Amino acid sequence: MKWLLAPLRQEAKLMSVRSTNLLWGALLVGLAACGGTAFWAVRAERHSGTTQPPPQTRTASSTRNLSFQPDAMKLARQLGARFLTGKNATTLVLGTLKIGSEVRPMQLTRIQTDDGETVQLTLDALMGSLTWDPKQGVLSAGRQATASQRELIERLVFDSPDEFVLMQFRGSSYHTVARGVRPVDAPDGYDGPLWTVIRVDDPEQDDAKRPASRWRLFYVNTTTGLIDRIESEVQGQRIVAEISAWSKQNGEKFPAQIVWTSDKQTLMQYSLLSVSLSSN
Repeated sequence: MKWLLAPLRQEAKLMSVRSTNLLWGALLVGLAACGGTAFWAVRAERHSGTTQPPPQTRTASSTRNLSFQPDAMKLARQLGARFLTGKNATTLVLGTLKIGSEVRPMQLTRIQTDDGETVQLTLDALMGSLTWDPKQGVLSAGRQATASQRELIERLVFDSPDEFVLMQFRGSSYHTVARGVRPVDAPDGYDGPLWTVIRVDDPEQDDAKRPASRWRLFYVNTTTGLIDRIESEVQGQRIVAEISAWSKQNGEKFPAQIVWTSDKQTLMQYSLLSVSLSSN
């Protein structure tokens, strides 16, 4: 009986070894497949041209990290040090707004916060004082703003390089639409500026607080690294903001002139007079 059981035990051991080897082989193949999938997923993400929005649950200590959105980080470096300092900056802008045939003095204050910025606009007695922040939207003297007041301050808030840098902290998504873009009517042999077009989508879902245009296209000049043009759409109407000049003051760059048009009709024109900065 022993001689009969011995071969059976030996065969059982061999089967156990074979099973173990097969199991380890299957595991190694599975791990290799998973590794390969992860590798190609990473490569796809790096080459997709889409930058994922930053999480909206960051702590205050990490909120101001501009590296979450590389495109915003590049522009911030071009603009100056007001986004890169340890303390949030306050920018006080004095300028004029031309609406129709009237030119009005304006004061715009941009106060950086952990979730982006708050903006205060003082125009004149007719328009009053307007404010915008991510939590309340546009307000006029603490109350809900009219449609025209909201349209006015939203252009100054969102059609700006500062907000392009800071809107990432509200969870906005950035997507590179195209590179090496030139004017549609550019002739053969065109040697003018080229642009990288970046679309930014606003995440706000509350109609009372979200911008009138849910998205914007920013045309970044490939030579200067600065924004030349911003496009948005309000109720089916395409709005174009052209930054035709820049000013450098105390090492910081700001738009010196912006003209808003729709269907080739001028809507509003902004001109910079002076800028001052301080730390909060």
